[in-house]
Amino acid sequence: MEIPVFILAGGRGERLGGVGDRPKPLLEVAGRPFVAYLLEALARQGFRRIFFLTGHGGEVFERFAQETRAASVAGAELDLRCIREETPLGTGGALRGALPHVERAALVLNGDTYCDLDGRDLLRFQGEHEGALCLTAAPVEEAADYGTLTLDAAGRVQAFREKGAGGPGWVNAGAYALSRSFLETVPPGPSSLECNLLPAWLSREPVWAFRIAGPFHDIGTPERLARTRRDFPPGAPRRP
Repeated sequence: MEIPVFILAGGRGERLGGVGDRPKPLLEVAGRPFVAYLLEALARQGFRRIFFLTGHGGEVFERFAQETRAASVAGAELDLRCIREETPLGTGGALRGALPHVERAALVLNGDTYCDLDGRDLLRFQGEHEGALCLTAAPVEEAADYGTLTLDAAGRVQAFREKGAGGPGWVNAGAYALSRSFLETVPPGPSSLECNLLPAWLSREPVWAFRIAGPFHDIGTPERLARTRRDFPPGAPRRP
């Protein structure tokens, strides 16, 4: 499949408070680097061109990419590369650097989240909505620690809500189908996809949510990392 995949992996992981000595996506979960599960799912789905967008710990990712290229992933050989930023640019700035590798559309994943998603379905959903910006929405039982999504009946995003609202809700699962036309609007320099670019785009263009049933795993805080280590991999018996 020629559509490129970009895995956002440049953050410093401040919210983890020093848990682990590796970049977040490379922290061990169930005996393997967390991002290995993302790569395995992508390989099974037919994606081959995969880029790590790195910053902090970029040299560690380069070694990981080299080691992974030397071995097959789910029986497939991946064209795995790293695009490393020299100064922190945030998720938006990192995606701006990916623009030369995108012809018309791209799949973008957070390196510290995992959900039960087939990227091909998300890209088909994007095509059905004329190449619009599409994100993946996952249900959570307690949304207070997440920013939530307000969706209409058709799945169009009406608003991005700040953290704090308790109870069940839909959250951004960190998987996107983005068009080249969207990436061309990303300004040079630091920016945040979640905090700056998505709300700005929503103010003038539609954003659609591809809803999945779950589960959704996030290793961005010590509590979430511990919960993921307890419950992962998906389908495994829950550990006490």
